Amino acid sequence: MRGKDKSSDRIYRTIKKEIMFLELLPGQRVNEVETAERFNVSRTPVRDAFKRLEVEGLIEVRRGNGTFVSLIDIDEIDDIMYMREKLEVAVVKEIGTLSKSQEIKLELLLSEQRELLDNHLDDFTLSKKFLELDNELHETIFTLANKINIWKRISNDRPHYNRLRVLTNLYSREELEKLYEEHSKIVRSIINRDYAHINDYYKKHIYRGMNNLTEIVSKHKEYFIGELVE
Repeated sequence: MRGKDKSSDRIYRTIKKEIMFLELLPGQRVNEVETAERFNVSRTPVRDAFKRLEVEGLIEVRRGNGTFVSLIDIDEIDDIMYMREKLEVAVVKEIGTLSKSQEIKLELLLSEQRELLDNHLDDFTLSKKFLELDNELHETIFTLANKINIWKRISNDRPHYNRLRVLTNLYSREELEKLYEEHSKIVRSIINRDYAHINDYYKKHIYRGMNNLTEIVSKHKEYFIGELVE
């Protein structure tokens, strides 16, 4: 049983990461038999992993047609962005005075982002690694406010928003530089406990993907579902 559970977890984590970073594209078919062969396992752990991915909205079973990576839901993206903007600003304001080690932790995360941008990585690897650091920074902010459980909940509830972020920033060093500058302003506000402009910083930061959504949808119509409101 444990072997099956470990196999199922490994398959789940691998495929989830591939979906989130668009290595498996929205609308792409995923097959139990091929996946079992790929991981050298029976179909049972694959089926268990697929069930978890379906519950999280990452894949969908179309009766009589097969299993596919879910399309990116435009309506859900708008809801998640609104929730994040309101929630994260409130969370930031609950952070007390930071210890020196906590300040260093935030500064270190910024330094890692800067170092990544200065390295000569291929664009896909850069986008993937930068967004991993982006998530780590936001998780750290929730941790500092003693709200890590809230972060875990919203992290598991935003497969559409995360994929839009990847699509927006993929192959665009300019966009990643803008994200870094926004992170710097947010971190500086937290360290200095200066929240005069924090609402504006977060709104700009979180809604960045929406600024290019019309263009992205027109280029990749096959990846999306839902109605784009101008």
